[in-house]
Amino acid sequence: MDLPKRKPTRLKEYDYSSPGAYFITVCVKDKKHILGKIVGDDAHIVPKNELSEYGRVCDKYIKNINNKYENVSVDKYVIMPNHIHLLISLNGTMWPLQAS
Repeated sequence: MDLPKRKPTRLKEYDYSSPGAYFITVCVKDKKHILGKIVGDDAHIVPKNELSEYGRVCDKYIKNINNKYENVSVDKYVIMPNHIHLLISLNGTMWPLQAS
């Protein structure tokens, strides 16, 4: 199956290492549901994502970003079955990225 050609979403002249908030989406190859599964989708239970082992590993490392990099903070994130959304803030001088 051929996927549609997407228009680039990055601004050509923008320095993405500059301070600010960034919305990032990371997708799993071939859209495979390896990060978790949706459970509880019925009339009495609110659906939620139950993380797989891969999803739990991603969760662990995302939670550690705030501790690992002094100028990076993950403000919000959600791990879905086949992708991850993150709202990340870069504060101060970023490059070279310094681990604390």
